[in-house]
Amino acid sequence: MSDEFQRAYAALARWVDHAVDQGWLTETDRKSLQRIERANADDLFVAADKRPLVVGLFGGTGVGKSSLLNRLAGEAVAKVGVERPTSREVTLYLHESHALSSLPKEFPVNKTRIAHHRDDSRRDVVWIDMPDIDSTETDNRKLVFAWLPYIDWVIYVVSPERYRDDAGWQIVQKRGHRHRWMFVMNQWDMGNAAQIDEFIGDLEHAGFDEPMVLTSSCAGNAAADEFARIEHTIREAIDAHGLAELKRLGVWARLRDLEQLRAAFEARFGDDNTWRRFVQTHRVHAQRILNKLRESMHWPIATIANRFRDRERGWFNTHRLVAPEAMEMPDLGAQLWSAQAQRYVEDIVSQAVIDSDVHGIATDAVQRSIQSSLAPAGDTMIGAAAVGLERALSKPGTSLTRGAHAFARWSMYLLPLTATTWAAFSVVTRYQLALTGGGDFLGIDFAIHSLLLIFLAWLAPFVTYRLLKPSLRASVRRGLESGTGKAIGALMANLEQAYKQLERERTELLDSRGALGS
Repeated sequence: MSDEFQRAYAALARWVDHAVDQGWLTETDRKSLQRIERANADDLFVAADKRPLVVGLFGGTGVGKSSLLNRLAGEAVAKVGVERPTSREVTLYLHESHALSSLPKEFPVNKTRIAHHRDDSRRDVVWIDMPDIDSTETDNRKLVFAWLPYIDWVIYVVSPERYRDDAGWQIVQKRGHRHRWMFVMNQWDMGNAAQIDEFIGDLEHAGFDEPMVLTSSCAGNAAADEFARIEHTIREAIDAHGLAELKRLGVWARLRDLEQLRAAFEARFGDDNTWRRFVQTHRVHAQRILNKLRESMHWPIATIANRFRDRERGWFNTHRLVAPEAMEMPDLGAQLWSAQAQRYVEDIVSQAVIDSDVHGIATDAVQRSIQSSLAPAGDTMIGAAAVGLERALSKPGTSLTRGAHAFARWSMYLLPLTATTWAAFSVVTRYQLALTGGGDFLGIDFAIHSLLLIFLAWLAPFVTYRLLKPSLRASVRRGLESGTGKAIGALMANLEQAYKQLERERTELLDSRGALGS
């Protein structure tokens, strides 16, 4: 594996691991990265920096790949004849100076035949004869696919009889960008120029731009062909571009695979506009569900408040309004936070998954963050309701009603006292006048009227005091409604924090995604 690709792959793998841990990517994404083709011809040789160009002969049954290799080698290197297409063997023909490293496990030793030569003019090329692509033997096809990543230059061999078969073309079309290609129509002594034109048309339709098609014939009485150009073309390319540049195509293809996969991963994060639309959409949906949650609290709040109806103080008890510390407080957890209330919270999480999926955002990360932010929803609701209830019982009513109530209470004492003082003052002054002959003594009428005045001076503020006395039931209801309202606000604030946390994670991951550069 080239150092450039290895560094890029390792960097992207670290980024993917981090994104998977945070839920922005999935284990499936990690496995898709692991399926990226990493092997290349460098892995076949001990001295990868000095390795030769690896050229593979591919094709269908009976097109003469082995005969072509033998002609290139100038000796009988590959098996030909009756063993095809049942042969499961791969033949490598290379210079003796090239030391092979341990073959990958998918290349059994008993299926690989190695032939060495000492021709220094052919030092820079390794020829590989591959099993038939269209073989009915499953192991043959597996072996072909296993070897393909290690090939720099593919020579796809056809024959006039079988140049339009589909089996090999499926591989050609999928891997066209990963290798350099040459197409050889073998057994040319049985072919004609029209077949070459048709073959070139098929190649151009498959995406090959100006494909190189050469002819060859391994028969003893072969007509004029282009066999000499096959090896010459490869040697000419080596001389013109160098081995490093020729090998670069495989590295570039793998880097492009990484780039495409990274782009697919980044799509899970959405662009900035998409992200903002998702947040706004879910915010609206969440607020609507929270409003329903708040509405669902009306009935249990009314039920709890009605339990305080019988705890009102007696009509003539004017010392205290309520005594919350002496009351048995209701179990708010059991009465307020029901299974239905919990389902509203779960609906917000489910809606987050739906909204993120609609906008193409990673659902796992969104679900994790939203679910975490709403995890204490029950405790938040119960705690806020308890605080509201406690405040309602300690200070029932509103500030205005409590002030008027206190004024009426003091008036029950002040007005009768004032009336009594006036009556007493009148009695004393009239008595003094009567002793000096300046008037008559007060009679029974004055006494009756004075008592009536004192009674009315007490009765009016007393009745007002009772009428203004805050209702314990109404106070409890207002307190619980205030507490649950604050809890709804706290839950919405938790969601806003979740959005911000997701935005931070998203930004950090996108900023650190430079496995192949921005």
